[in-house]
Amino acid sequence: MATTCWAQKVQSFDVIVYGANPAGVIAAYAAKVAGKKTLLIDASAQIPYAQQGLGMKFEINRANMQGLSRDFFRRVGVKVGKFESYVFDSSVGIDVLQGYLEAGKVTVWSEHQVISSLVEQNEVKQLSLQSNDGVKLVRAKTYIDCSYAGNMLLKTGYQPTKELEEDGMGGSASHLVYAEPSLTNIQAPVLVLGKGSDVANMQLAQTAVIKALESMSRDVPVSKVSVEEVDRYYKFNPWMDGSRPDLIVDDAEIANMEIIGHWNKVKNQAGSFGSTYLQTNPLDDLGSRIRFASKTPLKGDYTLYYYIPAVRGGTKVLNLEVYIAKVRHIASLKLAPDASETWVPVGTYHFEENSTGDVLVSQRGANGLLTADAILWLPKNK
Repeated sequence: MATTCWAQKVQSFDVIVYGANPAGVIAAYAAKVAGKKTLLIDASAQIPYAQQGLGMKFEINRANMQGLSRDFFRRVGVKVGKFESYVFDSSVGIDVLQGYLEAGKVTVWSEHQVISSLVEQNEVKQLSLQSNDGVKLVRAKTYIDCSYAGNMLLKTGYQPTKELEEDGMGGSASHLVYAEPSLTNIQAPVLVLGKGSDVANMQLAQTAVIKALESMSRDVPVSKVSVEEVDRYYKFNPWMDGSRPDLIVDDAEIANMEIIGHWNKVKNQAGSFGSTYLQTNPLDDLGSRIRFASKTPLKGDYTLYYYIPAVRGGTKVLNLEVYIAKVRHIASLKLAPDASETWVPVGTYHFEENSTGDVLVSQRGANGLLTADAILWLPKNK
């Protein structure tokens, strides 16, 4: 086989992603829209999107969702008639993932298995793939293994450890233990999956791509890419295609909050945006108000959303003052009683270059519990 392989043409890519599960799709899309020649490989005939329960109700700290993971739930929301949704059928999730592949024009090879590899100095140089058409040879500048069991890594010399486990009847059995989701200290491949959920792995996959991009552009190992460099992508280029990012201000960001009057901090309540939100009763202090300050300059048209956590007895009227470059705009919203958690659209506003926006919420006109959790500035047409 070695002689045959040397005679074959080797197809070259910037990034090769192995495993077309949700994380693999996100990784391949992220690399492709970032301008890299990308190949997504899967051993199955049909892409196994839903292997780990994609399609249920997710209890997620929404403040921790970044980049394309956040975008995924918004695309799900479009499918079910909401701004974003964490409750959906598996078929909806599959449609959204297929949409990423089509929008990114990602090259996908199904029914291809890694059978061997060429590794030099701890770096993968080439993969041999078995398909119905025979053996194909591919190489890339970086490789990302998104299979659930590290199937590509096992063909590149990665060795899982063996552990003994008591069987409860006086005996024991050995089983293989794979690495937890992590990035290896070699330049390629990159292991991103393990025992985590598909949702957590989608974000790990984008992080792996970010590290791969930095690794290639600076010619350094993946392990040398810092957390700060990754965070910069999520802040300024979360969609990986250079388009304008959104901006969220959460109540936990004290530096961006001005709090006046009597507000109670509610912790670890299901349906809040992050781990906390602030709440006040109009009967306690009519002068209570909060300002969400968006200190990051914006430019262009943005739609403002106000996050309403699930609160019984919440106000049905929400009056806001929106300041764009210190110009005041009044907004009044009518809310459904006892509504489930949701982003409520406030309006669309135009920012001149280097303008900032503040949102002031007060008890003026409130007829129930008033909450302050988070605001979102979403670029128009996103």
